[in-house]
Amino acid sequence: MKHLNLFLLFVLAGILIPLNSTKSGVAQHPLSAQQVAVEFQPPDRGEPNEDRQGSSSRTNCPAVSKPLTALVPKSNIVLTLSGYPTFMIYVPYSSNPPREVEFVLLDEEDNKIFQQKMPLTGTPGIVKFKLPPSAPMLEVGKQYRWRFFYQCNPRLRAEDDGVEGAIARINPSENLIRQLEKANTPLEQIQVYAQNGLWYETLTLLAGLRQEKPQDPKILQEWKELLNSIGLESLADEPLSSCCQP
Repeated sequence: MKHLNLFLLFVLAGILIPLNSTKSGVAQHPLSAQQVAVEFQPPDRGEPNEDRQGSSSRTNCPAVSKPLTALVPKSNIVLTLSGYPTFMIYVPYSSNPPREVEFVLLDEEDNKIFQQKMPLTGTPGIVKFKLPPSAPMLEVGKQYRWRFFYQCNPRLRAEDDGVEGAIARINPSENLIRQLEKANTPLEQIQVYAQNGLWYETLTLLAGLRQEKPQDPKILQEWKELLNSIGLESLADEPLSSCCQP
């Protein structure tokens, strides 16, 4: 009951922290000797997202072998429990010469409710952007769209390369809470999120494990399985960058 109350408290506050967590945000249990096989099961919500990949070919961006890509499933609306989720994007462009990237959040009426520009560092690679406390907290039951832009030409924003995704925040079901209480390892927690269609929790926690244990073969395999399950297996070996936070 104590774990249940703590979990609900953090969800209502808009900040997801898994059960049995520590300061790192990931439960500190030894990894299971068996692979969990994290495969994401997206909910059936809306039309497929056709804009999760950018196109440098229609801009004056440098030529790249892989496109700018939002790490999201093809399903249109992607779910989270968090009021301040973390978004991850593969940026194929080098951070030298210096360039800026921009994150934009839109409400259901396509009104811009948050906008943040940041210098790009540590790319090519997968960058992450956690919605900061200065942004409006995502409300339960509402849908939002987010966009991420790379400035190919700082003097002409029309040449930006960009991707976008849709997100909706939900409350945890009683069944989900029970499953999380029974999860004994970080990978088991991640599997619960994946099986319940909670993409942002699944991706963020597994990426955190990959950063903490970059040479662990089990975690690397789970990372590949997860990206393969949403058709982004070509990005599985890309490095995780420390960029981008305001």
